[in-house]
Amino acid sequence: MALPPRILVVAYMNAVPVSAEQVDALCAKLRVLSVESRLRMLALLAERNLCVGALARHLGLTQGAVSQHLRVLREAGLVVAERSGHFVHYKVDEEAVAGLQQELDAMLLRVRQGCASGALGRETSDMPCLKGKESVCARRKRKPAAAKGAT
Repeated sequence: MALPPRILVVAYMNAVPVSAEQVDALCAKLRVLSVESRLRMLALLAERNLCVGALARHLGLTQGAVSQHLRVLREAGLVVAERSGHFVHYKVDEEAVAGLQQELDAMLLRVRQGCASGALGRETSDMPCLKGKESVCARRKRKPAAAKGAT
């Protein structure tokens, strides 16, 4: 899924632009974590492995809601399931969370370096990653405003 222009992030690290694929992948993972219940689940699972029923009791959610949130977390690779007798216990995938932390740290470092170097305030013609592309601001200025009451 392509990012809308308003989310376009221009960042530099050693003059190498961030690829759209990197931004897309990071945004997808952050969308998964943007739901409060999922963050609360990760916090609980970081303390110990829990089954759906235990998570539901701790969070005050139905088991069905917990299962749906766990499915999203599993698909994002942040949680893994382990069968233990009749129960399935879930735990945080520590390597995946560490990888996400590294990706986010790297992205934020690029943004900070771009801000410090003034790259984010420059015209797009000065940026190799946007050469030949019209700036988002220029496109917004050109769009005609819809007249109120016009049919």
